[in-house]
Amino acid sequence: MSSDPELDQQVRDRYGTWRDQPRGLACAVIAAFMILTTAAFLFAVLAVVAAMR
Repeated sequence: MSSDPELDQQVRDRYGTWRDQPRGLACAVIAAFMILTTAAFLFAVLAVVAAMR
């Protein structure tokens, strides 16, 4: 694209940090979703066991 290495570095730095931000956010959202899903699953299992007694 451009032959200027300094400009390339600036673009790479800016897009590197810009791309890292949402990835961290997505990881946090996925982790929270997995934890909530696991908690709900455990609760459902406990509810079934309690209902069968």
